[in-house]
Amino acid sequence: MKEVYVKDLSKGMTLDGETFAVKDLNKLETKNGKPYYKVTLIDKTGDITGQIWSDNIPNVEKGSLTPGNVVIIDAIVEEYRGAAQLNISRVNKVDETALDEFIEASDFDLDELWGMLEEHIASVEDSEIKDFLVSIFADKEIAAKYKTRPAAEYVHHSFHGGLLEHVVEMLELAKSMRMFYKEVNYDYVIAGIILHDIGKLFELDIEGTVVQRTTEGYLIGHLVKSYEFLYEHGKDKLSDEHILNLKHIILSHHGVLEYGSPVVPATIEASMVNAVDEASTKVRIFQKILRKNENSSELFAPWDNILKTRVYRGPGALKSDDGQIMF
Repeated sequence: MKEVYVKDLSKGMTLDGETFAVKDLNKLETKNGKPYYKVTLIDKTGDITGQIWSDNIPNVEKGSLTPGNVVIIDAIVEEYRGAAQLNISRVNKVDETALDEFIEASDFDLDELWGMLEEHIASVEDSEIKDFLVSIFADKEIAAKYKTRPAAEYVHHSFHGGLLEHVVEMLELAKSMRMFYKEVNYDYVIAGIILHDIGKLFELDIEGTVVQRTTEGYLIGHLVKSYEFLYEHGKDKLSDEHILNLKHIILSHHGVLEYGSPVVPATIEASMVNAVDEASTKVRIFQKILRKNENSSELFAPWDNILKTRVYRGPGALKSDDGQIMF
């Protein structure tokens, strides 16, 4: 049974025979031309980067560092630029069947989230849109994927059940805005939120313990796949006006052209979907960084290329050896 998790790792710890899953591997060279490996290891609590220097490469079992494999390692936890990282001295592959220990998952019960999704669908007033949404999840394969797939490969909600959690979070955020925005067609908002990332069912897949992008994901992407899904499944069930408005929400939900949307939001419903999508995404990135650096001795987390800042962890984040908060 796994006992030490990524969230528990802190500078100075020695790992002797601890298990993690391999997320990715890069074979590199130092400035002196010596080979070394840079590997990202994961479990259900997060991920951590590790280095395997040239002297220790012979201690790596052949084929063990294939993404998706579960491995057993010896390592020392060090700190680099305020973040924990591993200096790995040995790696062996293990036959691990309890993959739940290594796949990051939602904090919430997926059945409860699914019930919340169904409540939002039931609240749709337009019978045409409601029947269309019900018909989507009448397909057991689509429903199973929607309930368990991640919402992203790396950035946000990149875990088992992440798509469902992201969508329910957006639906709840939009629901809280009803009091203030009476002009909005919330049937379009609900359907748009449910459909905006449905293409990720085809863009992303899980191989072993690792989220990977599919060939279709690389060549087409989730935004276009979501658009195609709406047309293919809705052309005989929805009016032209409904399809037009939902197409626009899907195509504009990234908000700006620089983020891949071919158009920017031009309806209040599209603007709302974009707003709650960005809120869910950005706040989740902050949460992910705070959790990843929970045991850091630094006041600020390392620079994040997505947020373009170093996240401030707050004075309460720093504790002395005896557990007292350091101000």
